[in-house]
Amino acid sequence: MLTSCATIDLEPESKNAIELPDVNFIIGNVTSIYNIKLSVGNIDFENETFKEDWFSSLSYEYTKDKLYIVGTAKAGSYIGITSTKAQDASGTPLGTFTPCNKTLVFRLPYGGADVYVTDVNYEWNNVSISPIYSDQIEQAKKAFNTNNIIQARYRKLNADLYNDCYTLNPNPVIMTRPI
Repeated sequence: MLTSCATIDLEPESKNAIELPDVNFIIGNVTSIYNIKLSVGNIDFENETFKEDWFSSLSYEYTKDKLYIVGTAKAGSYIGITSTKAQDASGTPLGTFTPCNKTLVFRLPYGGADVYVTDVNYEWNNVSISPIYSDQIEQAKKAFNTNNIIQARYRKLNADLYNDCYTLNPNPVIMTRPI
């Protein structure tokens, strides 16, 4: 029988912690009538579910022409679309739509490179919207006048964002307005 003795350091890790670098990310906003809300979160890998971290903040803003979202977060962060506000062409608010089943989730790489995720547009479905993703990294490189952007991988994961949002619609990424 082998026995060993170990000591456990109960001191906070902050004095020995390595500070992760910030990574810049870009998401295309195809139409300026949508205002996408992004949040940092965690992944429940067992259930393949994105859970928003209510205590974390995320720094991002729209470009002046509202065609891109540009943000910064720590390397390794999981970020997901947690809602989208829509308005009509005249600017009248049409509501806030929240993912009911699946949402776009991406993780920032540890390499420190700036990343492009995807372009997002929406299709109207009477009282709901469905996101349409299209990868347009070359257009993003031109818009930001750089070749130093890499493509980030993203997935559509279940979204644990609020209760009673499940929908019977066959489109798994449909977004509805909470009642």
